[in-house]
Amino acid sequence: MESAMGMNANITWGGAGLVLALAGTAFVISEIQHGIEVGNPLPVAYGGAVVLATVIAVLLIVPSMRSSS
Repeated sequence: MESAMGMNANITWGGAGLVLALAGTAFVISEIQHGIEVGNPLPVAYGGAVVLATVIAVLLIVPSMRSSS
């Protein structure tokens, strides 16, 4: 059984994880745009993978944050 500190830790670390994932996605969007401009598929594929990883992270983290509150 979790204590109140454990529940707050889930919200704190989950929130930090979401902020980092979204910040990384914002940075990678510029790489995707650059890859499209120069016709290089590698940054586009990498950026797509980062966006997919962010979506998966959100789907995993948000439900645990809701159950902790």
